[in-house]
Amino acid sequence: MMSSHPKALMALAATAAAALLPVVLGSPYYIQIMTQLLIFTVLFIGLDVAVGHAGLVSMAHGALFGVGAYTTGVLTVTHGWTFWATVPMAIALAAVVGLMVGLLTLRLGGHYFVIATLGLGLVGTIVIKNWKSVTNGDLGISPIPLPESPGGTWFTSMEGFYYLVLAVTVLVSVFVAWMMRSGTGQRLRAIRDNQALAAAIGVDVVRARLVAFVVSAGIAGLAGSFQASSLSYINPEVGGQVIAFTALMAIIVGGRASVAGPFIGAAIFVILPEVLRAADEYRMVIMGVALIIVVIFAPDGIAGRLNALGAYVKRKRLDEPSTPDTAPSARVTETREVART
Repeated sequence: MMSSHPKALMALAATAAAALLPVVLGSPYYIQIMTQLLIFTVLFIGLDVAVGHAGLVSMAHGALFGVGAYTTGVLTVTHGWTFWATVPMAIALAAVVGLMVGLLTLRLGGHYFVIATLGLGLVGTIVIKNWKSVTNGDLGISPIPLPESPGGTWFTSMEGFYYLVLAVTVLVSVFVAWMMRSGTGQRLRAIRDNQALAAAIGVDVVRARLVAFVVSAGIAGLAGSFQASSLSYINPEVGGQVIAFTALMAIIVGGRASVAGPFIGAAIFVILPEVLRAADEYRMVIMGVALIIVVIFAPDGIAGRLNALGAYVKRKRLDEPSTPDTAPSARVTETREVART
């Protein structure tokens, strides 16, 4: 059982460990950091659907994250909606924007797609800053409420909100894992491995990538919605290019098309800046050097390097002789032969 489902058991162990963190950490500051780690993990999982599985290097996911955040911010603060009513709207609006971006850009190849999504991300930031009647411009929106829990205020506590975001992270991970095992995931892998061959055997490349990009955008909107509620205040930075660049780097460093990659990327890009806060003037230098080292020595990301190491250890175990006790007897025989001569 353990050997047949090692990844599932590791995921369950990681979830159990994450559930114990509020008890172990205790400090509200650390719980807030872990909540941010989980929210960005959801964003990175969504981006990995586009980058790792569909081969679409998107720079528009900062803006899609902002669409989700501003949907929840505007609807709760300005129009009095409940948080839960805004979540489906945040997912739907981000997915619709993702659909429009995909229809406009997916037929472009390689770096043309990157440049196009970069431009659309910049347009999103400009719209947020200048549509002041809705977004309040540079002043931002506050106070954005925490989710309401049925019959109580549990989700409004720091621990309750953390467990809610943890549950969302698990659900999104399971959904993406299921999607990658479905026909859509098989078509995406075929396109990623050899696009020309996939098209030759009848795979609709543009349609498969469009589905992946829309799903990716919807997940980014979901993460943005929880980010708005977590911070209680949002401004144009929540949908800026820094978020898009950070998300892309996190996927590359953590490891593309892997379950662990987005979690590792989130741990690096959320926790490491906090660890280096004491050395603020050298923080970006240290992070830059660390990223260069990772990219040079782990081009498939840290998760890819760990998988390669696990495969190497497995091969070494299979190569071990099944009857190691024969070696001493052989050495004894050889010694006797040498002695006779």
